[in-house]
Amino acid sequence: MRAVSDEVFMRRCFDLARLGAGRVSPNPMVGAVLVYEGRIIGEGWHRRYGGAHAEVNALASVAPSDRALIRRSTLYVSLEPCCIHRKTPPCTNLILREGIPRVVVSCLDPTPEVNGRGLELLREGGVEVRVGVLEEEGRRLIRFREAFVRHGRPFVLLKFACSRDGFLGKPGEQIWISNPWTKRWVHRCRAAADAILVGTRTARTDNPQLTTRLFFGDSPLRIVLDRRLTLPP
Repeated sequence: MRAVSDEVFMRRCFDLARLGAGRVSPNPMVGAVLVYEGRIIGEGWHRRYGGAHAEVNALASVAPSDRALIRRSTLYVSLEPCCIHRKTPPCTNLILREGIPRVVVSCLDPTPEVNGRGLELLREGGVEVRVGVLEEEGRRLIRFREAFVRHGRPFVLLKFACSRDGFLGKPGEQIWISNPWTKRWVHRCRAAADAILVGTRTARTDNPQLTTRLFFGDSPLRIVLDRRLTLPP
């Protein structure tokens, strides 16, 4: 039964993590849930780059009447807690200081300075650790970060719409192939991206706004490839 409940609460971590889409880059999206005997007593997510991490926000959300339960609770985190000091202090220090006895993690942090070291420090501090819960889904949440850390490049998402017979449009003519549902999905993708890039022909023919007006979140940086500088400023 514990394994089943671990997955249930980890899925809640994933839901929370996605609330940070478009606001935490180059950090990954992370969610955390603190559970006492099947009841969530605290939860949080990484809200913005440079701000408090998910674990910090989850612990801060615990009501005063439940603070005494922290030392008997399980902390679920979609990504391995950090153990390095950059813009914020290490989350491993906070977990040990609060006396949390059990931590459940979906996947390891690919950052070279962390990558298993965070969990190692928790185990050395007497914390029971379980890792690998819904790992594939957890890694999908950090795919942007993983592409940068492991391969030294941005994660690239290619979007195009084509007709059933394989055409993208007509030269020099604006044609709508997408439908309202797919347009909203595209705007959702934009909200999670740092930048959006189009070519000269698309810019000239469609004059797209390249915003997130159909979905909540900040609009990405707009980039146009114009090798011959033919577009007006």
